[in-house]
Amino acid sequence: MATSFQNRNHIAPLQIQFTLAVHNIPQSVQEIALARAKEAYVMALLEAGEISSGKAASLLGIPRTQVIECMGQWGISVFDDSLEIEDLAREIQQANTSLDKNSE
Repeated sequence: MATSFQNRNHIAPLQIQFTLAVHNIPQSVQEIALARAKEAYVMALLEAGEISSGKAASLLGIPRTQVIECMGQWGISVFDDSLEIEDLAREIQQANTSLDKNSE
């Protein structure tokens, strides 16, 4: 799995590779496992504040609203405690706009 993310104003390519000694796993199961591992990694970056939910959506190839659902499944708060009230209001407006577009 290879991915890149923006950190400290530059793009850093990141490749993660690991080997498991397991035999005779169907390709379809391997693909599901890889997708779940990628989701876990992206969610860890998101939780640590290294990437935004928009970047997470881009990396996972899913809508931002689905990232927000995933955050709930991973126990990650949608709200950033370090946000000022104006930033929070902007985030809420962006989420509402996104939800409105998806409901059409």
